[in-house]
Amino acid sequence: MNIVGAVRNGGSALKETIHRIEDLSKRVGQYSVIIATNDNTDDTDQTLSEYAKRCAEVQIIRLDGVISGISERVERITAARNSILETLEKNGRDNHLTLMLDLDGPNICLNPEAVLAAAKRSDVQWEAVFANSRPAYYDLYALRCRGWCEQDVWQAIHNARKPLFGRQKWRRNLLKTMIHDRQFHIPEDCQLIPVDSAFAGAGLYKTQALRGLRYKCRDEENRLVCEHVLFHQEMRTRGARLYIDPALMTIAPQEHLGEGSGAPFPPNLQNLSSGAT
Repeated sequence: MNIVGAVRNGGSALKETIHRIEDLSKRVGQYSVIIATNDNTDDTDQTLSEYAKRCAEVQIIRLDGVISGISERVERITAARNSILETLEKNGRDNHLTLMLDLDGPNICLNPEAVLAAAKRSDVQWEAVFANSRPAYYDLYALRCRGWCEQDVWQAIHNARKPLFGRQKWRRNLLKTMIHDRQFHIPEDCQLIPVDSAFAGAGLYKTQALRGLRYKCRDEENRLVCEHVLFHQEMRTRGARLYIDPALMTIAPQEHLGEGSGAPFPPNLQNLSSGAT
């Protein structure tokens, strides 16, 4: 298994996530770890150097200086993810699966057994499965799912007509309607949920399905879009089958949640999961 991720200023969450990765790596046989990082101002560089020093399978990609050349955060993340894909292809490791993780918080409680269970799934054909999160599925930015989230929520918020007065309350209500009311609590025993895109801090991919692909974060109209959405769109064009695996759990960052987050998973979306093939 390839275990990969990008991080900047990961702090204590990075250290805890590395412990989880070490636990997982002991159980998967052949593995490699690739982490891209840049322009850290905390102890992340030291943490990563110590990790690479104690484990020969760890490779650190240092992209220092990118912050001065790329001002937009999503574009920097896109560049980091592409450096990982390029390194994977150059290394030529014959690892069947690639686990991509956010390393700055969502995976501090990553359960190796849940990852292994996801990897062994044979009840459906899949090219990628993505995490659920507790207490609610938070990542609407990366999500595209019929009947749940079919558009870029942040573009919709940006384009919403603003009132002349009471804008603070208006924005709070808009965030609740567009985001928090759709951040559902998905039971861990729910069946796989078919999606066009998702992430929520973790994605397990069949490595072959990644070959030749690269991330991008600008659509045809040069609008900024989540890098996962366009990447998974390319995968879907190739015929890839993508799902949320409710048993593969991450921790939702508190700052991404709000009033309304954690509502019960709607029956109509559960019916989608029952139709996974």
